Amino acid sequence: MNRTSFYSVRRHEGGYILVSMMALIAALLGTGLAFMQWATDEVLDVKNQEAGMKAYYLAQTGIIESGLNYMDKQQLSLLPGSEISPPGNSAIVPGVGRYDSVLIAPVPFGLNDADIFSFSPKYRISAVGTVVVPISEEEERIVKRKAVLYIQVRSFVDYMYLTNFETSITFPGDIVRFFGRDTLWGRTHSNDWIATQNVGGLPVFFDIVSTTMPSFRPGSPQPAGQFRGGDPIFNAPPVLLPELADPIRDGAAAQGHFFSMDGMEWRCEINGLSAIFYYYEEGTEFDPLNPPPSINVDCAATPKPCVFVDGKLDLKGVMTPANGGITIGCSENIRLIDNLMLQGTHPTSGALPAAALGPSGSIIGVVGEKWIYIANTWENGRENQAQGSDIILTAAIVALRGSFQLEQMNDIGDNYICACQPDERGEIIMTGSITQWNRGYVHRSNRGGTGYNKVYHYDSRFKTRRPPCFLDATDDEGRAIFNIVQWGQASEASTDVNADIPRRVKYN
Repeated sequence: MNRTSFYSVRRHEGGYILVSMMALIAALLGTGLAFMQWATDEVLDVKNQEAGMKAYYLAQTGIIESGLNYMDKQQLSLLPGSEISPPGNSAIVPGVGRYDSVLIAPVPFGLNDADIFSFSPKYRISAVGTVVVPISEEEERIVKRKAVLYIQVRSFVDYMYLTNFETSITFPGDIVRFFGRDTLWGRTHSNDWIATQNVGGLPVFFDIVSTTMPSFRPGSPQPAGQFRGGDPIFNAPPVLLPELADPIRDGAAAQGHFFSMDGMEWRCEINGLSAIFYYYEEGTEFDPLNPPPSINVDCAATPKPCVFVDGKLDLKGVMTPANGGITIGCSENIRLIDNLMLQGTHPTSGALPAAALGPSGSIIGVVGEKWIYIANTWENGRENQAQGSDIILTAAIVALRGSFQLEQMNDIGDNYICACQPDERGEIIMTGSITQWNRGYVHRSNRGGTGYNKVYHYDSRFKTRRPPCFLDATDDEGRAIFNIVQWGQASEASTDVNADIPRRVKYN
């Protein structure tokens, strides 16, 4: 006989099961609600992040459309001297949000830095972007972001190589080209057709190359060079080369260093932290055994000296690598009669000594309103004396209405004809920058070769400093040209106002 056992649930046990089921349901509901809340929070968080990005880019739009556009239209002499709010400082971007609170303010130099002549003016442009995020039908959240842009007035020393014309004045119609042995380490710009030639390979450019023309000069190889700093920029705005060096003239006058004497020519010799300016009757020879009267300028002074000489000038010297600086301007031709360098500069590579690389490193500028010649002296390798007679230059060099060129090219019609063939005088070992009205020759092929090979390097210190009173870059209508120094979001560090370091912005 089969038996089946049955278990009858007692009344009190049925209550326990119901409670357990209710607890389980409550737990599941709680978990579901928590998950839904988490999902909602995640959606809101994504919306906030998206709104934050939109707000930041709205702020950037305000900086560009209102702030930078305003600054790009200003004459250099009319740039704001205090904080301003430019026209059009707020706008609605349909479907996105709005920007407002656009402000432009000059960046002050550090309180401990009185050398205001040695830094390009800098400006801070800021704006706030606003985006509204709907939370529900009754609630919305406002998201704001602030963007900051630092810009700096561009100086001639921001270019390693800057020219107005790529043709020779001495030999009209001659096109001065870049060749395969030419290596440009800094920014290169011309207001003319840039010409290259594939001789010994293509020239190499390690930084931006720009020209006002729509291409390289017709006849240049394709490609026209090796462009390691990005594609060339064509149809670029022209950079104006003024006729007079007014910033040096004005700075020298303000410092009491404007030297003008009728019927005199000048010779400057830099020795350590002193620059000695001799003056003697024009047409006579300088006699080192019986030196003429002189004026001494302290290159370690604060602010660093700007000197302007009204007359012809011969120039040479070796400056202590730290704590010095000077810019020498001249109304007539300048002859570089020997090295013009920082002590300790490497004699073959042009590398600067360690002492020059710090914030107090010495710096030299030379600005001629006419020509700057590498003089045909024995110290500079005259008559094929290349061995040991290179000329070392650690300076920013500007020839406003002439060329940077070798003196006495040993050519037909020249008052110097060397019987030596060739007349190779050595190398120009330059660490700095060169600006000239017309490209000049530093080497010619006549008589088996006359002149100098080039070892040119850009002085990267010019990106944060410049020689005192140096020339700012403007377009042909006198409007300032700017470098973008730093983009960022929110507030800048307190050290940002220190002019010795690049702008740094903290992101939130």
